[in-house]
Amino acid sequence: MRARFDDLWYYHSETGFAQEVRERLIERFKAASGQCVLIFAHSMGTIIAYDALRMLERNTPSTHIDSFLTLGSSLGLADVKLKITEEHGSVRVPKNVGHWTNLVDARDVAAVTGALADDYAPHNGTSIHDVEVLNEYRRPNGEANHHKSNGYPRTPELSAIAPGFTALRPSGT
Repeated sequence: MRARFDDLWYYHSETGFAQEVRERLIERFKAASGQCVLIFAHSMGTIIAYDALRMLERNTPSTHIDSFLTLGSSLGLADVKLKITEEHGSVRVPKNVGHWTNLVDARDVAAVTGALADDYAPHNGTSIHDVEVLNEYRRPNGEANHHKSNGYPRTPELSAIAPGFTALRPSGT
């Protein structure tokens, strides 16, 4: 993992860094308590947001997030699921999430496993809704980048989900 996903390796190996990033996000979640909130996270941000949500459900169970939207997520990687099991006990939908939608482009190299619903157990009737999209982002030279975070928000599927929510975006997404 260190060679291919060095940022993920750093996040999982440097516990002080991971704790600091999670705590900052948890504070944002708490500040939005009582609002209709949609969290959308991309790539590594989906892992950080997931971890923060699982910590939040243990430490502040009254905080609820209406909708969690993952874009180009790496949460399906075997090493990530193993780390989740070690830290949180199970791979499942967080208790504090009302709805989880996972948008993925099958050509996105960072979201190699694609769908997440089969890997993450439902909780209290909330399961992951996997939606395949076409991330048509192009670099300035015209080359396709199906993982680019700028491409996912341009999809009609995301546009249909987003109205009516206050968006909290984890840092770096």
